[in-house]
Parts: sequence; structure tokens; C-alpha cells
Amino acid sequence: MKRNLVLMAALVAVVLVLSCGKARAQSAAGESWSSCTDSLCIDAPPQGPGGADGSGGWGWSNTAKAPVSVLTVGTASSFTVTVLDPTVQYCGSGDNLTITLTYSSYDFTLSSTDSRGSLGANPFDRGGVMTFTYSGDFLCHTDQSVAYSFTPMNPDLYALVTATVSVGGQQVSETFPVAILKPVKHR
Repeated sequence: MKRNLVLMAALVAVVLVLSCGKARAQSAAGESWSSCTDSLCIDAPPQGPGGADGSGGWGWSNTAKAPVSVLTVGTASSFTVTVLDPTVQYCGSGDNLTITLTYSSYDFTLSSTDSRGSLGANPFDRGGVMTFTYSGDFLCHTDQSVAYSFTPMNPDLYALVTATVSVGGQQVSETFPVAILKPVKHR
């Protein structure tokens, strides 16, 4: 009897620990995170009142009055990377800027052509990576945005896309979480 009680108490403790861990993961999954240098960064998603905190990621939903946090399987979605360079230090430098997008190829497919008509390439022998290269005018703005088209492939409550910008020996990144759900069937 005591042995069964101890076993039951241990099982309840394990379930509680796992539940708490899952709750922490769910709350953390809704926020982006980034690395910046003193002169280069990627804009945050439109969080805060009215989405005023940024312009990156999946965008703003006027219907929900919040950043887009849920995508639907099979529906192409725009994903924006806004490079912040307040000193415009690379304008005319001859440097190329690359934006590398990494993601799970189970979660998404990515169009190899961006909103500027640039063609990306996967330099690796694995899926879920696409690198786009920019020069000239792209580097002559304090804030420069470019959009990419991702199509969600499978449901995943914790899908991630990471954008990494490299230029002139500097590298910064931003990771954007989003949930992917199955389409709602209407009866």
C-alpha cells in the first residue's frame, strides 16, 4: 500500500514538472529574440501598443489588433526582414550584405525569389536554408525592408524562422516564432 502511494506521488510529481515545463515553453514561444551590434540590427516584430515596436516578422493583424502569431497550413504568408543600420556605414563601401533564413523544411517551404526580385540560393546540402545577397542601394538606407514568401506545410505550435544578416564582418540575427494550424473546415 505504501509502495503504491509513493509510486502514485512520484507519478503526480513528474506530471506536474512536465506541465510546468510545457507552460514555460508555450509562453516563451510567443516572443522573438535577437542579437544586435552597436551599429547593425534586425527590426523586431510589431509588438507593443498598436504594433509600434517594430516592422519585422509575420506582420500585424488589424483584425486581432496584435502581431500575427498563427499561420495556416497551405496559405502563403509574407515574412519581412528589416535591416537597421543607423549610420549607413556600408553605403558605397562595396560590401555585399547577406540575409540567410533558416527554418524547418517540415514546417515551411520558402520561395527562392524575394519581394525585390532577388534570387536566393541554398549553399548547403540540407533543407531549410536560403541565402539572399544584396548590394548598392540596399545598403544606403537606415532601415531597409525585404519580404519573403513562406508557405506553412504542417501544423506546429512552435515553428521558428531565424533571419541572419552579415555585412562587413558584422553578423546579427533575429528569431521569429509562429504557430502553424490546420485550415478550419467549414460545414
